[in-house]
Amino acid sequence: MTKNIPVRKFNTKGEKIFEDFFDKKVKNKSLAIPFKFLKSEELTERINNDEIKIDLDKKFFNAFEFGKYLYNSLKDIKNLRFETGIFHWLTLAYFDKLFPGPSGGSQKSKYILNKKSLGSWKKHLVRLRWELFERFGSKSIVYLTKEINNWSDEEESIASSPTLISSESIIDTYARLYLRSDKNKNPIVISKRNISGNHREFTKELSIYQLNFDIHRMSSDEILELLGDDFKMWLKRKE
Repeated sequence: MTKNIPVRKFNTKGEKIFEDFFDKKVKNKSLAIPFKFLKSEELTERINNDEIKIDLDKKFFNAFEFGKYLYNSLKDIKNLRFETGIFHWLTLAYFDKLFPGPSGGSQKSKYILNKKSLGSWKKHLVRLRWELFERFGSKSIVYLTKEINNWSDEEESIASSPTLISSESIIDTYARLYLRSDKNKNPIVISKRNISGNHREFTKELSIYQLNFDIHRMSSDEILELLGDDFKMWLKRKE
């Protein structure tokens, strides 16, 4: 059974009311999710004559599947990148799957786009997943292996250092170092914080290298050549 509804966008009033709901939800987790807002003529605007639809009941194995679904569903919408009304509408549409985080996390920037701080948009649970798949397609899996309500270490690294998504070669290098498959052939990131050469140290290294090298134009092999043995040893690790 599917529950398809037309994609819409919140107008200014709709965005304000959604944000008000979020603030109240953080304080009162039992507050009902107002899905009725999704179809409100007072709070929303129609897009593409209501021809684009999403399935509210769709299940997502991980954030990658979510990003891929969003991209494929929304690819006919023009100038989507800065449409906060659409991303907030989508956040409400999948709110029961996105909130709260695994440990009860409810950081506002994960759910609400601050129009005065575009840099914080890299922390949004809906927009970032869409953006990563829109830019890098299947390669974005390396940053999106966790559940959709789980803000991963990889996504946190992107938010703090956009260098990680500045070129496909950097993503390829990240995947070669840390991306593997578990026994069920599901993608997993094997990097661990307590082992030298981990993904956080890789992010720091890139920040240093870009001061002296044009790493955005380098191939994955060239980037690997810059790295020390504590990074290269990850190439041989299986878990």
